[in-house]
Amino acid sequence: MPINSSTSSGQGGNWRNTSGTCSQPLRTGTASQPHRRSQGVSINNRIAEELGVRPQQVAAAVALLDEGSTVPFIARYRKEVTGSLDDTQLRNLEERLRYLRELDERRASILASIEEQGKLTPELTREINLAETKTRLEDLYLPFKQKRRTKGQIALEAGLGELADALFNDPTLTPESEAERFIDAEKGFADIKAVLEGAKYILMERFAEDANLLASLRNYLKDNAILSARVVAGKENEGAKFRDYFEHDEKLKGAPSHRALAIFRGRNEGILSASLKVGDELPGGAPSG
Repeated sequence: MPINSSTSSGQGGNWRNTSGTCSQPLRTGTASQPHRRSQGVSINNRIAEELGVRPQQVAAAVALLDEGSTVPFIARYRKEVTGSLDDTQLRNLEERLRYLRELDERRASILASIEEQGKLTPELTREINLAETKTRLEDLYLPFKQKRRTKGQIALEAGLGELADALFNDPTLTPESEAERFIDAEKGFADIKAVLEGAKYILMERFAEDANLLASLRNYLKDNAILSARVVAGKENEGAKFRDYFEHDEKLKGAPSHRALAIFRGRNEGILSASLKVGDELPGGAPSG
């Protein structure tokens, strides 16, 4: 959600800074140097930039919040401390502060976990430190999460990684011919079909754990997907309040939050089916704007 950047009440001449530290101490991983945000930008400075106010105003508000003061109290009775930050600015500040602190705590935890596994490289450390969202962090961590033994892992253990790489790198290969030499009943791959299934799972899991690919796909969906809703057969009367969405298509990037929430609510109540459509799945009458 965009941050309100109004500064009309944030530059008051009565501003004074009475704050203490700007944020809670963050856990660090086992790396030799303490964790810090990329380019040394503190949480407070980042929030100040997003809100369009002074870092000192943010520091003062953060100190009050950390002391247990509520947003309404600060907005009404501590204007002289915060430089007249209003209720909306303070609520955005509080929400962003919570998010960024949680982000940094999770960042430190992920760095420690990967280092403990002996898999933390300088490049990966840089990528993790540059991650601006929880989603990006979790995408980067995905390949290193402890998980149950998957079909892709079983196929890798059976030596099918070579086949998966070959088929991916050269689409002109004939899969069935390439798969023949990997047949091994003792390892659970007794025929060509099983071998190709194994190679498929290796590639599927590889794609699913590619943070850059996931980010690109999310951006593509945001820009191109159509949010499509249809009424579930036989639910027309029961779901009359959702009639506006019985046959509804609109671009995802243009869908206001209240409409998307209504569609999701209808889906959760079993009245609507909802999906994102792209490419060949697009309805014939999909809006172009």
